[in-house]
Amino acid sequence: MSYSVTWTERAISAGCDFLADDPEGLTQVLDATDVFGNDPRPLGAFPYGSADLLRIRVSRYRILYEIDPVAESITVLHIGRIA
Repeated sequence: MSYSVTWTERAISAGCDFLADDPEGLTQVLDATDVFGNDPRPLGAFPYGSADLLRIRVSRYRILYEIDPVAESITVLHIGRIA
């Protein structure tokens, strides 16, 4: 089963902010989210309050996303970065 991956405006905005000073890190984030289409629960992802709300660490970044199994879609809700 293949899922579609969409991004909220908040996540896009955060990604644009990070692109300016860390393009390699953002590339890692984009590569990780590309995997979600075929594997919505990759190794390292863990539930964040419910089974369909997950968080995954990618280098310095944290990605919060939600799986909608009925619509077969994934929404990237937020990207954060640790210092």
